[in-house]
Amino acid sequence: MLNKITSDFDTFKPVSFHDGLNIVLAEKTDSSTDRQTRNGAGKSSLVELINTLLGSDIRKDSLVKNPIFSDRTFTLDMTINGNNIEISRSADSPSKIVVNKDESGVIPFKSIEDNNLVITNETWLNFLGEQVFNLDNSSKKLKHSVTFRLLFSYFARSSKGFDVPDKTFPQQARWQSQVALTYLLKLNWMLVRDFETIRQKEKLVKALIKASNEGALKGIMGSASELSTEIHLKSAQLNSLKNALENFKVLPEYREKETRADIITQELSALCLEDLTDRDWLANLERTVATENEPDNSKVLRLFEQAAIEFSDVIDRKFDEFMSFHSSIVANRKAHLSEEIQVIKHRMLEREKKKLALDDERSEILSLLKSHGALDQFYKLQGIFSKAESKVELLKEKLKATENLDVQKTDIKIDKGTLKKKTLIDHSERSEAIKEAVITFGDISEALYDQPGRFTIEPTDDGPKFDFEIEGKKSTGKSKMQIFCFDMMMMKLWTNEDRRPRVLIHDSYLFDGVDERQVAKALYIGSKWAKEFDFQYIITMNSDDLPDMSSHEGFNLEEHLVDLKITDTETGGLFGVRF
Repeated sequence: MLNKITSDFDTFKPVSFHDGLNIVLAEKTDSSTDRQTRNGAGKSSLVELINTLLGSDIRKDSLVKNPIFSDRTFTLDMTINGNNIEISRSADSPSKIVVNKDESGVIPFKSIEDNNLVITNETWLNFLGEQVFNLDNSSKKLKHSVTFRLLFSYFARSSKGFDVPDKTFPQQARWQSQVALTYLLKLNWMLVRDFETIRQKEKLVKALIKASNEGALKGIMGSASELSTEIHLKSAQLNSLKNALENFKVLPEYREKETRADIITQELSALCLEDLTDRDWLANLERTVATENEPDNSKVLRLFEQAAIEFSDVIDRKFDEFMSFHSSIVANRKAHLSEEIQVIKHRMLEREKKKLALDDERSEILSLLKSHGALDQFYKLQGIFSKAESKVELLKEKLKATENLDVQKTDIKIDKGTLKKKTLIDHSERSEAIKEAVITFGDISEALYDQPGRFTIEPTDDGPKFDFEIEGKKSTGKSKMQIFCFDMMMMKLWTNEDRRPRVLIHDSYLFDGVDERQVAKALYIGSKWAKEFDFQYIITMNSDDLPDMSSHEGFNLEEHLVDLKITDTETGGLFGVRF
């Protein structure tokens, strides 16, 4: 239990606590205006300060990090398992705890400063976990493990911890609430760790699937069936390329042969063109020879006959000479044409021989080119094969990755089912603990609202699900009272433990929107249970929110008020200053 909080900050108002119900009231002075509130009186700050002294992290936005507290120390006097312990902490040394008094004699010290033990905050938390919740220090080495701060946050909720019973702040991870509640309810909390491991694995698989569909890994994975089909088709193409490579014959002078074949083709084309020209000329010559006739000498003869009247002897001789000359010209012409015809035919015959030789040479080259290939063609074919082979290997890797994801998805479903089964068995074996929790929650809620509320623990594929039902819980007040019932239930469940939390702290947020009658009942139940089950119940309230307690016999308000005067004035708050 908590005994006293002090500080060397000059204007800080020391706070002393007593057994049972402790009500910290923030008063409103007569001179207060409508604009003045008690939000700065220090109610929530007191809860935060207690958490700070009990090992919570000191962050940049922490209360004690305010510059006005520089070089200032806050001290907590408390009793743990019958032993008085006093510690001090400063924001200037957030990782250091000064132990002023230790009647337990079991706090392992790191060093001694000014005759006081100095330990790390980690050591302090380990000590608190062992003394308050009987935590085995070996568990702290486990990932997603139960810790003192995780558990104690349910017994000293921050101002953000009054939305739902199973969370102490809105962004609390599922595994944290599940681990804490299963431990506090005395169920197998180690199973929850396994659920979180599966969740992390499932989260990774989902991220990979999303990335493969639309993110950085798009195209790396796909449908296993589609990939298998594509692999079969690409493999068949790859085999064809492989056979082509194996049967490929390299011809070193391939390019020379290819060039020679092109030249022969050009030569054959030129020869064919020459043949066409000679054939046309030969046809003309042959027609000329065929139509060539002996000359008609009749007109010449008549001319010579008329001239012979005057020159008979001379004309006869000249005519014979003319006829002989003319016949020789005709004969010579025919002989020349015949000779030209023979020359053309010979030329065409030689050309034909050359064409046959060239054609044979070209056929031989083409046959060789058909059965062999050039070295660069071979390299090109090798490149195509390598690319095709790489594509097939990539497809296989895609298929492997996709199948691996499919297997992991299946494994996750199986693991979830297995864990759910283990959870069912665990809940069956610990049915008495669950029964006690359910009945206790029902009793407290019935005392508040005349009807028992329902607290259920449902084993699911995602770990235990905790649900709290109070009739009409949609109202703000009843939703807050679920938290009251849950927290009180926890205090009762731990009553018979040798090491247990003996303090429960509720900030004034708990009663926001709660009907005055339920607030009165809550205070009455709180005081009664704190006494019956031997724990300290600390609550903060505004004075004008304090309900009429006259209907609750035996409730003496003065017994429960903490001797601390805080108001809404500039110097009336817990720290004596506004900041």
